[in-house]
Amino acid sequence: MNWIVPGKVLAFSYPLHTPEAYFSYFCQNDITTVVRLNRTLYDGRRFEDAGFEHHDLFFLDGTTPSDLIVRRFLHVCESTDGAVAVHCKAGLGRTGTLIGCYLMKHFRFTAAEAIAWIRVCRPGSIIGPQQNFLEE
Repeated sequence: MNWIVPGKVLAFSYPLHTPEAYFSYFCQNDITTVVRLNRTLYDGRRFEDAGFEHHDLFFLDGTTPSDLIVRRFLHVCESTDGAVAVHCKAGLGRTGTLIGCYLMKHFRFTAAEAIAWIRVCRPGSIIGPQQNFLEE
């Protein structure tokens, strides 16, 4: 797990642990919402039953998100009072790409700055066509 925007956006990978393994940390750090970008590997109700919002915004590994997914992701982040925990399988490509969109919108980062910051926080993030997507 790595904070990309401290107190607001956390990147993590799944399936290293069960959903329940995250509950204590998420509660201690005011994480109220989980966004899953990969295929269903667990029942999202496990987070919901513990009091977290859970959103599925699936897109294929190694690809870029549709405009609709970007808009939905930004809306989730902007409408959530607490912090948002975002994951795909490794928590690098899809996760980093959408968090990059958030940084560019809310902090006016350039694509290069967003990629660089996310890679400092979470090495290996945003690769291949995802880099070009953020530039465009």
